[in-house]
Order: sequence, then C-alpha cells, then structure tokens
Amino acid sequence: MSSSYRSWEEREAEAAKTRAEAAFVAAQAEAAKQELGAGAAKTATEQLAEQVKQARLRKQLTAVEDDAADDQAQRKERRREAALDKGDMFKRLVTVIFILGLLASLPSLLMYFLGLRVEGGPDEPALYLLPVPFFLELLAFTAVKGTQWAVRKGFARWPFWILTATLAGFAGLINGSKGAELFGPIAGIALAATSIIGPVLVEVREIIEARTAGDNRDAAQRAAGKAKARAEASAEKERQQKEQRQDADRKSMFPEQFEAYLRILASVPAGSLDRDEAWKEAGAAVRFPDVHDRMLSLIALPGSPSRPEAFAASWRDLHGGPLGVTANVLDRRLKAEADLASVLEAAEVTPERIAVDRLLAELFPTRTGGDDGPAGAVTGKGPQGPSKTPGALAGKGKQPVRQQSAGEAVKPLDPAHVTQVEKLAEALGGTDRLSVRKIRETVGCRTEYAIRLRDAVQSEQS
Repeated sequence: MSSSYRSWEEREAEAAKTRAEAAFVAAQAEAAKQELGAGAAKTATEQLAEQVKQARLRKQLTAVEDDAADDQAQRKERRREAALDKGDMFKRLVTVIFILGLLASLPSLLMYFLGLRVEGGPDEPALYLLPVPFFLELLAFTAVKGTQWAVRKGFARWPFWILTATLAGFAGLINGSKGAELFGPIAGIALAATSIIGPVLVEVREIIEARTAGDNRDAAQRAAGKAKARAEASAEKERQQKEQRQDADRKSMFPEQFEAYLRILASVPAGSLDRDEAWKEAGAAVRFPDVHDRMLSLIALPGSPSRPEAFAASWRDLHGGPLGVTANVLDRRLKAEADLASVLEAAEVTPERIAVDRLLAELFPTRTGGDDGPAGAVTGKGPQGPSKTPGALAGKGKQPVRQQSAGEAVKPLDPAHVTQVEKLAEALGGTDRLSVRKIRETVGCRTEYAIRLRDAVQSEQS
C-alpha cells in the first residue's frame, strides 16, 4: 500500500479545511471591500457635509453683504434726505450765484467809474473812483450779512432789506446801462441781473432758514403735522358751523331764552362758561327770573360760590326747599301720597296689614296641594298677596262661585285646619277680623272651605 494513500475521511476533512479557508479569505475580502466602501462613503459624506457647510457659509456671507449694502444704501438715502431737508444744495448754489454775481458786476462797475471824466479836464481814467465799485459790492455783501445777524438775534430785518434793495438796484442800474451801451440791451439786462438776483436769493435763503430754525422734524413729520393741522382746522370749522346753526335755531324757536343766553355769555370772560351750561342757565333765568336775579347778586360778592351752587342757594333763599322744590310741589306731593294711602287702605293694604302678613308668613307657611286641604306643606313661603286664581276672584265677587258637588259640600272640617284658623284669629286680634282670603292663604283651600272654617271658628268663639 502506497504511503500517499489517504482515506475518504482524510480527503473530506482536507476539502472541508480548504473550503473553510476559502470562505475565510472570501469573508476577509468582503470585509475589506465593505471597509473600502464605507471609507469611500464616509469620504463622500464628509465631502458633502463640507460642501453644505461651504454653501451655508456662502449664503450667510451673501446675506451679510446684502445687509451691509442695504444699510449703506439706507445711510446714503438718509443723508440725501437730510441734505434735501436742510437745503444744503440750495444754500451752496445761492452762495455760488452771489459770488459769481459780484465777480460779474465788478468789471462793468469799474469800467463805468473809471470811464467818467471831469468836464474840461484831461482824458484820463478816474483812478480816484476806483474804490467805489468795491465799496458798493462790499456794502451789498454787508447788508446781506446784516440780515443774517438780525435773523439770529431776532431783530427787525426790514432796514437791511431796504439797504440791500437800494444797493442792488443801484448796481443793477449802472451795470445794465453800461452793458446796454457797450453790448446791447440783452447784455445790459444780464449784467443788471447779476447785481440783483444774488442778493435777492440770499435774502430768500435767510427767510427760509428763519422759518425752519425751530423745526427739527423731517419731511414726513412735517407733512403729517400739516395734515393734522388741516384736519383740526376742518373739524373746528365744522364745529363752528354747527354752533351757528344751533344758535340760529335757538334764536328762532326760543327768542327769550336766546336773549338771556347772549346776556349770560357777554357777562363772563370769553371761554370761561360752556355754551350748553349757558343755555341751561338761560332757560332757568326765563322760568325763574327772581331766583336768577338772586344768583347774580350772590356771584357778584367776593369769594362767591360757583354759578350752580349760587343758583341752588338762591332757590333755598326764595323757596325754602332743595333745588326744584316749592310749596306747591310739596302740596301736590302730600296730596298724591294721601290719595295713594286711601287707595291702599281701600284695598286692605295698610302698614298694619303688611306687618301682619309678614308675621303670618313666618307662623303659617303657605300650603299647596288639594282643594280642601294640603297634600303637603311647602316651607319658606308665606302669604304673597291676594290670590290670582279664579277661586280667589270669586271670593271678591268678581266671578261667580263655582257650584260645589254634594260630596264637597258635606265634607267635614279638618281639626288641624280649625286650629290654624283659631291661631290666625288670635294673631289678627279677634274672629271679627277673619277674612276668607286670609283663611284661604293660610290653609291653602278653596273659598267654600274657607267660609266654612271661618263660620265654625266664629260660632265657637261666640
């Protein structure tokens, strides 16, 4: 037997080992592959995260740059609005125009004054007149600055205006005549304008600055203020129109009160008395002239009370009672109370009866239930006045008593009900004070049953 011979088991074990090693190698290769893929995926994820981060940073940077650009644009807009609001460009242009006007008018003024000649004298430039043009222009400039100083100090500006107008007009006349003589009428008008327009614009600038010196509002605030002022003026005008229409109606409908109303308003300081209060007082003055005269006497004294207090005091002095109460009023009131008391007495509603009703409400709570007797008692409710049931009206004669059946007519009286009626008679002060209504309210029964109870108690007491 050869030494290389291996059994089936050995060959199978070797094959299993080989397969196991192959599987292990394959598993390692797969793991390496997965690790490589995971590393690649991780790298790709990190790259994506970095890209997202960079994109976010670029977005934030763009937003910051846009905000900065917006802020810069807003600052520029605010500066531009502030410059327009202050009129900086207008002021600078006025200054430039004024200086150019001086420079433009000087040559013609120099030519005019140097070209003057003494009659019969040598034909030489009048050098001694050379300072005059500078004097005139400097004097015009001084007048303009004087106006500025007067504005700052709050002085009158019209003297400087007169001086500026005189000097500008004089210089304009000279320049215009000289320019028209040398270069024609158009040049003369232009040269005259150089001497006049500059000082005029400076004065206009000073007027505008003086008007807006104490106003620190911007354009929107000034526009809102003007709109508010217009609305208030419109409301005030409408109010005055309503008052005028109301006064016209009052004058036509109530001439006496309107005359008194005008007298009252004329007798007090303007605005110290409301129109409606004055009209109310005018009505009282017409209806109660003696009281109003007394009030006028009181308010004329030193340390006098107010007009309403003085009127109330005057009323007490003349009528002896509170405001609005006279002897006639008290008489009518007492008569009305007496009439009411007589009506209540006729209806058996007297103070004594009210007191008795309260006592009975505590002693005998109202019972409800059957017709001839209560099926149960309801506590906490006493007599509530005359019953409004048809049976109660029958007891007063307002409706006919319903015919009772034979069984109801001979039904015996409940001793407990008799006892209640006896107690009621004691509380009222005797059986003669018993009434069917009281018995019915106390016991809670029909009228016929109450009549039988009353008759029974009265017969026992007699």
